[in-house]
Amino acid sequence: IYVFSGLMVWNIFSVGLTNSANSMINNSLIIKKIYFPRLIIPVSSVLVALFDFLMAFIVLLAMLIYYQHSVDWNAVLFWPLATIVASIGTLGLGAWLAALNVKYRDFRYVIPFLVQVLFFLTPVIYPVSILKYAFLQYLMACSPMYAAIELFRFPINGISTPPFLLAISLVSSIIFLIVGVIYFKVTEDFFADIA
Repeated sequence: IYVFSGLMVWNIFSVGLTNSANSMINNSLIIKKIYFPRLIIPVSSVLVALFDFLMAFIVLLAMLIYYQHSVDWNAVLFWPLATIVASIGTLGLGAWLAALNVKYRDFRYVIPFLVQVLFFLTPVIYPVSILKYAFLQYLMACSPMYAAIELFRFPINGISTPPFLLAISLVSSIIFLIVGVIYFKVTEDFFADIA
């Protein structure tokens, strides 16, 4: 259940990031024909990933019931919060990569490699407590998905994460969102010409 819950939240990021990064190229015909807020395209890609998450969440609930695993009552707060944090980090990086992908077409080949590297730099299948050096824990906390995964797991396993590490991850998610959306908005006017 520990690994499955981490993979569920990670799936929001991996599917949402891959789809939103390629979304502007895949919808280039629509971009050329009519004007609409272009940010809708990466946002819709993240929403598709959230629908996948919802299906996996139903399976998680079934597993929790089947194995009679107790869940803390604060799951009502932490699970939606974790989903929002995962969506924020995914949208920020996805919007940035979508804009880069329009300008530099070969960038789409780097995206699966980037997702794979971030998978191993985020404690999805292992706890961050196995790292002995504080520097490595801080480095892993820079991942925008670290806080989302740890917040989602807390009601299941009851192991709290140091608040400072969560704060680092939350700040990185917000920074990625701000930088990604700003870069997307700055380059948005050229999408119809380039796409």
